Amino acid sequence: MASGSNFGSGNTAAYRLRNMRDAEYPGGVVVDPVPITAGEEIVVFYNGLLADSGADSVYLHYGFGDSTRWHGVQDLRMAKTGFGFVKTLRMPEISGRFNFCFHDSAHNWDNNNGVNWSFEIHDG
Repeated sequence: MASGSNFGSGNTAAYRLRNMRDAEYPGGVVVDPVPITAGEEIVVFYNGLLADSGADSVYLHYGFGDSTRWHGVQDLRMAKTGFGFVKTLRMPEISGRFNFCFHDSAHNWDNNNGVNWSFEIHDG
């Protein structure tokens, strides 16, 4: 579990993860909090196609900017939990778009049927 973050620990973290899983959002993806504010920490939860297919590890592939031209692209390994995969990260201090998708260690991708996931980052 993420420690030293807004995600919590122990029972609080398990409660949040269970609620994210039980929300059954399309594609098994939950971002919290929404709306996303520049400079703040968010949690990305994934329990989608790759998790359903038995992936041993899942990576958050993300970047910022226009949905067709990402910048600052990174791949971060997500923590595997009994509810799904989770990653906590801090948004940049500027407004724009946060774009992301997922892949596993065998390079299978879940990109939301080619459109990825995308959220506006607000400046406060």
